[in-house]
Amino acid sequence: MNKKLIGEKLDLIRGEVISSATRVEFVLGYRLRKYFFPKSNNKATILFWNVINSPYLTFDNKISIYESIPYFKKSKGYAAIKKSLRLIQRLRNLMAHWDLDEKKSDLNNIYMFTLVGKYRTIIVNDRVMEDYRKEIVFLLKKFGYSR
Repeated sequence: MNKKLIGEKLDLIRGEVISSATRVEFVLGYRLRKYFFPKSNNKATILFWNVINSPYLTFDNKISIYESIPYFKKSKGYAAIKKSLRLIQRLRNLMAHWDLDEKKSDLNNIYMFTLVGKYRTIIVNDRVMEDYRKEIVFLLKKFGYSR
């Protein structure tokens, strides 16, 4: 199998995953800002741009804050939102930090691995990406995002 084509396909997948996860992270941050400041004002802007949307608050931190707020815990669909957020975060981290296994991969099944801790692998294919896209659409809809 052509290693170049597999690498190019993985680059496209990585780009899509990281880009869409970044959008979800941004919208989650905005949702947190709206919880603390339902109306826009100077304090809300400062909180969003200087705290929530800063490099000091990671995607994991934002999810953890969301998970810790009783208002969100009581909301309809909380368990599904929490599950989707963690799935998006996990796949985003895999794409950012795991490596391509060129020997096992083909254009239908891309194998990725990590040597950090215990050796682990994951297979990324069209079905994984379809499921991922559904989670992205679900979260953006739940957080009131529209293009």
